[in-house]
Amino acid sequence: MAVSDLYVAQFLLDATQTPQAPLEWLVEEGGSFSAHINGVRLSLFHSRTMGWSGLCLSFSRGDEVAYIEEPRPVALFGRKFRNDDDQRLAAALKDLYQSVSSQCHARRLRAWDLRDSIRESLYRRILFRDADQS
Repeated sequence: MAVSDLYVAQFLLDATQTPQAPLEWLVEEGGSFSAHINGVRLSLFHSRTMGWSGLCLSFSRGDEVAYIEEPRPVALFGRKFRNDDDQRLAAALKDLYQSVSSQCHARRLRAWDLRDSIRESLYRRILFRDADQS
């Protein structure tokens, strides 16, 4: 039995959102995201071609590469898809992208908070030599 694209996208979304040991994504150059799971490199990015822009999720291990692309809508205007599975896959990829983006943004904010506390500690040490010796 083949594993569906929707099942994989939903699995990665759940793994990213789990509170205990979530799948950790990193921001790459160009605005894409990457992660590793079970020896497979994941990459989530916007794919742009003539007349279409959508999300793409790639999986690679060595020379092996596979892709899941956001289904293209069949209507010129709007978001009508060929079937319900395409609509669910598009929604799952968008939810995954939002979750990954939020995870990376929260980590970036925590890094800024830590940076400020380190800066404050060093400033205090410079200005008040005995500040850390109490």
